[in-house]
Amino acid sequence: MGKHSDEKDFGTIYVSPTAIATIASHALMTSYGVVGMASKNAIGEFAATLTRDPHHGISVQFVQDQIIIDVYVIIEHGTRISSVAASVINAVRFSVEKSVGMPVQQITVHVQGLRVNKDD
Repeated sequence: MGKHSDEKDFGTIYVSPTAIATIASHALMTSYGVVGMASKNAIGEFAATLTRDPHHGISVQFVQDQIIIDVYVIIEHGTRISSVAASVINAVRFSVEKSVGMPVQQITVHVQGLRVNKDD
């Protein structure tokens, strides 16, 4: 794409995977049915550890100027997994694309576990 003649080049903006993970984390943790993030190695572990660390449960990669995000979540027992995953994908895509201005090519939701309320 060419530049408009009235635009000035003031430099380059680099957005780190860590910054994108923070944006994605906020969108993720405000999504219905999500109670926490988990390590991507939680499968095979006896119990997944819940965390709110935005770098722990989110993996961000750049591929040909597009963003690929993997999120590892714990969801609330009794919620519809497919609905929660769709909500997470929409929320993360919207937040990242709005904040960064780059397309998100792919978001994969890895459900690492379910949290059961003590009341259930």
